[in-house]
Amino acid sequence: MKNLRRVIFLLLLLSNQVIGQEFLPYFEGLTKQLRLNKPRLPRNSYQVRFWVNLSLAIGEAEELYIITQKRKKLFLEKRTLFHTKEGFLRSTVDFKVSLKETTFFNELIANAVLSSRDQSIITDSLYNVYRSFKQTTRIEIQDGEVQVISNKPPKLTMLLDGTTYYFEVMGKDFFRKYKFHSPKAYAKVYPELGELGRNVDLVRRIFTAFLEKRREI
Repeated sequence: MKNLRRVIFLLLLLSNQVIGQEFLPYFEGLTKQLRLNKPRLPRNSYQVRFWVNLSLAIGEAEELYIITQKRKKLFLEKRTLFHTKEGFLRSTVDFKVSLKETTFFNELIANAVLSSRDQSIITDSLYNVYRSFKQTTRIEIQDGEVQVISNKPPKLTMLLDGTTYYFEVMGKDFFRKYKFHSPKAYAKVYPELGELGRNVDLVRRIFTAFLEKRREI
């Protein structure tokens, strides 16, 4: 019931979005090579393009998951992308299925697939706190002993390698994009930030729907 209320709230919020948002995919050249034009969707229908890129791999992305919710049906497709140093080579369709219900997509909405923020917004706020930190010391007497006590700076972690997940979410008059980098590692470092944990849940739920439940994130 709680998740259902969240779904209804998010749909109402999105119905009031300003129309005519510009379609600007992360990988414009690759999108054109794959012939992925912006889909024509009826009102309250959406498509999610979920790109996976390993930091040390060749190419902009190695996998693409396409989730299309159209009226009361759901279409899932996974493509593996092959690259050489000269550029994109080809793609293969490894998974494709259609479902006559949208329970999975409702779960994605409950995990904020339509409203998540770019992870950099969260990490940048942490770095700002770190940069503005001022170290101070104070002297206390405890049990007759003089002790010098210093405040500790906040935790600051930057992960340069790992996997980046790119989301492109689009509807009839709606387009958003955001990305997560090594979300599980960041959620482990900053457990107090619930939004990072939700990012992990979103990625994991997608892999589970594509029968990749044991996939590392």
